[in-house]
Amino acid sequence: MPLTPQDFLAAARRRTDRLVELRRTIHANPELAFEEFETSALVQRVLDELGIDYRSGVATTGVVATLRGGAATEATKTVALRGDMDALPIVEQTGLEFASRVHGKMHACGHDSHTTMALGAAMVLGEFRDQIPGTVRFLLQPSEEKLPGGAPFMIAEGALDGVDMIFGQHVLPRTSAGTIGLYPGMMMASADEIYITVRGRSGHGAMPHQTIDPIVAACELVLSLQKVVSRTIDPFAPGVLTIGKIEGGSATNIIPDTVELQGTLRAMDETWRAATHERIEQIVRGVCMASGAEYELEIRKGYPALENDPWATEMARRAAKEMLGDANVFTPERMMGAEDFAYYLQKIPGTFWWIGAGDDAPGCNANLHNNCFTIDESILPIGSAVMAWVAYNALSAEH
Repeated sequence: MPLTPQDFLAAARRRTDRLVELRRTIHANPELAFEEFETSALVQRVLDELGIDYRSGVATTGVVATLRGGAATEATKTVALRGDMDALPIVEQTGLEFASRVHGKMHACGHDSHTTMALGAAMVLGEFRDQIPGTVRFLLQPSEEKLPGGAPFMIAEGALDGVDMIFGQHVLPRTSAGTIGLYPGMMMASADEIYITVRGRSGHGAMPHQTIDPIVAACELVLSLQKVVSRTIDPFAPGVLTIGKIEGGSATNIIPDTVELQGTLRAMDETWRAATHERIEQIVRGVCMASGAEYELEIRKGYPALENDPWATEMARRAAKEMLGDANVFTPERMMGAEDFAYYLQKIPGTFWWIGAGDDAPGCNANLHNNCFTIDESILPIGSAVMAWVAYNALSAEH
C-alpha cells in the first residue's frame, strides 16, 4: 500500500514526547559555533538508536548521516535534509524550566528545534525505510550563526557529494504554529560585515583647530553611506546598509585619536553587492580625505543571497498542502536576514522554508535572537513529518 502524508504525520506524532525531550535537552545545554561537541554526541546517540550510518567530526562538530531506502536502486536519487546546531551568545531570560544552564549562551534562533526536527525526520523515514525509493542524507551542521558559517566547510568535506537536492527549514515566530511558508526564488539576502576605523589627531575639545576630529568624519560617513542604498540601487530592488556600532572618545572635552564603526550590508543582487563594496571604499576615502583623517576599511564578505529552486519549492509546497491542508501553507514575504543554507543552494537545487512557531504563550511571540525567545513545541512532530514527506516526494518525483 502506498505511503500517505498522514502515515508520516502519525509516525511523527507518536514520537512527540521524545522530540520534546530532545529539544529541551539541547536547549538547556547550548553551545556556540564550532563548539557543539555535546550536541553532536547527542545526535550520534540518536542515530545509533535508529540504526542509521553516519560520519562524525565533519567541519569539526558536524554529523553527516545516510539512510538508504529499501526501495532504492542504482538509478534512484539522494536528497539531503539539514539541521543546524549552534546557539547564540545571549543571556536567556525566558524563565523556562529547561532554560539554558550555561550563562551567556542561548538557543535564541530555534536551532535546538531544527536539530530535533531533522532527527525527527530520520525517525519517520527510518520507520518506513523499506518503502523509501532512494537515499536520504542528514546534515547536522555547526556554526550557522557566525561567519564564515558551517555550510562551506560541510560542503568542502563532502556533505553534498552525490546529493541531487537539499531541503531545510527555519522556525518563524509571530506566525501560527505549524504553518509552512515557501517562497520560490530569492528569499533571503546576502550579508556582509563592514569595519571602519577613522584615524585623526587628538587634542583639547576647546581647541579643535589643532586636531583632526575623527568623530565629525565618522558622523559624515554614517550619513554619506546611507546614500549607497537611497541613490545607487533600483528603488524596487531590496538593499540595506546599516551602521550598527560607532565607538570613540573618552570625555566631554577630549577629541579622540580614533573612532570605530561597524555595520552590515544586505543585498539580493550580486552585481549591486559587488559594486557597493567599491562604492563604500570611495565614500570612506573621500570623506576622510576631506577631513584630513586616515582610515582602515575591511569588508568581510558573508553569506550569499538565498535563492530557492522554483521546481523544488513548488514540489515541497504541494507536499506540505497534502499533509497540512491549503490553509496552513502560505507564501511569506522576503526577508533581509541571511542564512548559510544559501551555500548549499549555490551547489544543488533545493528549497528552504519557514515553519510558524508562535502562539499566545509568553515568549512564543518574541522575535528571533531575543533573550525571551521560545517556540510552541507542537511544531516538532509537524516539522519532522513535513521534512520527511518532502524528502519522500523528492525521491519519488520525476524531474
